[in-house]
Amino acid sequence: MNDWDDLMDFAARTVAGAGEITLGHFGSVAVEYKGDGSEVTEADRAAEAYVRAAIAEAFPEDGILGEEADERPSESGRRWIVDPIDGTRSFSCGVPLYSVLLALEVDGVVSLGCVHLPVLGHTLVAARGAGAWIDGRAARVSECEEISEARLLTSGLEYWRDMTDDAGRAGFQRLVDATRFGRTWGDGYGYFLVATGRVELLADPTGGKLWDYAPMTVIIPEAGGRLTQFDGSPMLPNRSALASNGELHRAARRILQGESS
Repeated sequence: MNDWDDLMDFAARTVAGAGEITLGHFGSVAVEYKGDGSEVTEADRAAEAYVRAAIAEAFPEDGILGEEADERPSESGRRWIVDPIDGTRSFSCGVPLYSVLLALEVDGVVSLGCVHLPVLGHTLVAARGAGAWIDGRAARVSECEEISEARLLTSGLEYWRDMTDDAGRAGFQRLVDATRFGRTWGDGYGYFLVATGRVELLADPTGGKLWDYAPMTVIIPEAGGRLTQFDGSPMLPNRSALASNGELHRAARRILQGESS
């Protein structure tokens, strides 16, 4: 049996502890580059080691998949998915808009997600059927119904340059033109803003690896929104990502894909 209240509490406490570790490095960290060109710091490794140790102590039969270390197989049917610093580029530049991400997969289905913003001091956690909660209060997407009033986010302009084609870039420009404004408050922080009603839309040509988006597949729906690929299909690694308040999802999809209304 899964006690979601206890598991959400464990997840929130664990990411907060990992966040404290990142704060000890924030503003004075050396960046290294992995084989795929992505950035990593000692804080990433230390924070993930903390999360892994906490899970191993509390749930020794659970598996662990993390960005910075080898996967630990599951003996329980449950697997924790950890991204110790989502937004390493922000973190390494001393920009406070990074997060610690943790998700729990049960029998192959992501069923719990948690986002912690160490510098800002907020924690957003959700479990399927148990709602989404920010710092102990219910989290809810905005009620905006007009695409012209929507606030749009993306995680990085270089993603649109490097990870899509001319048709994809044209679709994003149409969405920028159709909405109230666009900003690059992305990564885990961007999903946090959608889930808590600060903005209505986040569109990225790639949602990244599983650890980058797994928590959001629970958090966004439990907050009343939607998260899919641009074509409406479920999220998959290294595919497109569209998060919304739900009301504007269809309109945003059609604009991105150039469909007539």
